Amino acid sequence: MFVALVVAAVLLPQAGSALHVGKQIGKTDPLYASWNFDSSCNRGFHHTDFKNANLRAAAKGLAPSRLRFGGSGNDYLHYQLGSGDECKGIVPPPPPHGQDACAFFTPGCLNASHWDDLYGLSVAAGAEFLFGVSFDLAAADKAGAAYKWNSANAMSLVEYAAAHNQTLWGFELGNEVNNNIHAGNPEIKPAMQAEAIVLLARLARKYFPDAKFVGPDTGYWDSASYLTGYFAGEVKNVLHAATNHVYNGFDKTNFNDPEQLDSELGQMAQFTELVRRASPTLELWAGEMGPAAGGNDGSCSGHPCGTFASAMWYADDMGLRAAHGYTQYQRQDLFGARYGLTQSVSGLSILGSDDAVVLTADYWVNFLWKRMIGSNVLNVTSPSVDVREYGFSGPPPSPHAVEACRSATQLVLVNLDLVADVTVQLAGAAGAHYTAFSLTPLSVNPTTSGGASLNGKQLPTLVDVTAGAPTFLEDVPGDAVTGLVQNGLTVPASGVTFVCY
Repeated sequence: MFVALVVAAVLLPQAGSALHVGKQIGKTDPLYASWNFDSSCNRGFHHTDFKNANLRAAAKGLAPSRLRFGGSGNDYLHYQLGSGDECKGIVPPPPPHGQDACAFFTPGCLNASHWDDLYGLSVAAGAEFLFGVSFDLAAADKAGAAYKWNSANAMSLVEYAAAHNQTLWGFELGNEVNNNIHAGNPEIKPAMQAEAIVLLARLARKYFPDAKFVGPDTGYWDSASYLTGYFAGEVKNVLHAATNHVYNGFDKTNFNDPEQLDSELGQMAQFTELVRRASPTLELWAGEMGPAAGGNDGSCSGHPCGTFASAMWYADDMGLRAAHGYTQYQRQDLFGARYGLTQSVSGLSILGSDDAVVLTADYWVNFLWKRMIGSNVLNVTSPSVDVREYGFSGPPPSPHAVEACRSATQLVLVNLDLVADVTVQLAGAAGAHYTAFSLTPLSVNPTTSGGASLNGKQLPTLVDVTAGAPTFLEDVPGDAVTGLVQNGLTVPASGVTFVCY
């Protein structure tokens, strides 16, 4: 039984700024902090070896998760699982060495071995598999108003998975189709995508009767009118969750600006209202979230992707959306492009069978979230502008959960001040103790620091199983800061602090 806890904290040196943690206001999925793979050519999908033991170890370190295989490239992907000609005429894409090498709309072919390797990674990582089925945008663009989604190619993969005893948790169909309408084909209507996933649900449930269906994965362009049209028919009775995609777009000057971090609140409120108008039971999902679009060429369009600034945004955005009713958060992506939770040593979106994997600061945010944060979302209020704070309770989902967090109040605290530490005075029972882990950048400037320290000790940046088993991806690799609640807790400058008490 959940018992609401009421505690208070005072943030010093701001006089009179009190933080209050109160009653439960929501509940996230235990797999809330999850991640994606995108089959876009410029995300390196066709040149990533999913058997790579280092990538699998990194993915397992974030268990349990939900692997969403989806993105813009998935709408241009063809499946050839046997000796057919589904991929006839598709030229194998070049490695993504630069912006002009290939694009998300470059046609791709998914064969049985690459699919099996990707599915094998999900099993090794303890991740549920969410399959983003192609809407076949190339065919839709050609047919225009006459387009009807053809289920044959998708069902060949569904049947293959079932025949090989593979388990699919759920399905999506179509990715940011509304953006494609803006790009040049206004004849494509939201009802086409809705009718397609209704058909997919009817067919796929013959093989996976418990599968969930999620959509429509809207992008930024005129999403309100598209969602209204999408939910007008039967689809709202088929879906488990409604999902949209957002890239905050912060830069090196405003990553720690509260106004920038809150800039999506209007969009979140609009999305919630539209979904609730369609159905009171649909879950709200953040289906594809990243610091900034434009990760395809490795530069992330000049935004501080892959730096500690991104980790500060990531921790805050997961807390912010949980506090506003979102139950699932899918990060773009685990590997591929500059904004991934992991990267290659070369910096390119290419990963061979034995290549080491680089862990970004964002990776460690997800890592600690799984070990210290539960699913009950608690109301938190504070007049502080320097420290962003989010409250939770309940058992963290990781098998390596921090023991002190299993039945405790949990806070995620993000100190936006780049210079000053902030003392948080937690008011609780006399003699009560807290357990805290703080992530901080390796250098003074979070926009240039690519790694992270944990309670002042630098965290590993490479996963390379040839150097030994990566045991640092099991229990939290370091000692906690502990103390009496009544004595206060220091949240370091530019720090992301996870605390249980």
